[in-house]
Amino acid sequence: TGSDNDHNIYAKFRFPCHPVVHRAGLGLAMLTGCDNKESLEALVCRGRTYRAMRDALLPLVITPSEGRKGSIRERKAWDVADVLSRMLSRATTIELNGKDEEGKVDKAYAVVPLHERLAHCDERGENSKLVATKDEILLVATRDIASGEAITRDYTSAPQLEKDSSEGSLRLLLQFGLPPNAW
Repeated sequence: TGSDNDHNIYAKFRFPCHPVVHRAGLGLAMLTGCDNKESLEALVCRGRTYRAMRDALLPLVITPSEGRKGSIRERKAWDVADVLSRMLSRATTIELNGKDEEGKVDKAYAVVPLHERLAHCDERGENSKLVATKDEILLVATRDIASGEAITRDYTSAPQLEKDSSEGSLRLLLQFGLPPNAW
């Protein structure tokens, strides 16, 4: 009729969301071995987070990237989405000042050059971690590193989006783009 909102249109065809998102969720579930509902929820969470911050961040993009089709606003929106994706894939958690009297750890989130490019750890766990001191952040070894062994970090300890409960292979693929051999 032209007056239906998107949700009503999807409901008419018994889709829980946009058909493209639904198909992507099914593909993710098949690829990662997770539940269809879990993969769909992870995609919807990422879309909701992006839309919540998009309009506030658009004015910060002064000159949108070349090579993309669409209006200036649409090109700026693509740039915002690109930066969000890059930040999610490179962010890490840093423990500050050790534990307090209650055993709680103060944490901060940051993109740390070099650390952001380290490989994901294997079954032995990460062989390096970030340590915050008063004036600097240090990359230190957590165990002996054999000659020729890659310096690694644990991607599963990186910050997640609020309300994102994805884990395992689904999270490693969506957030970091890690291939199946890294799972």
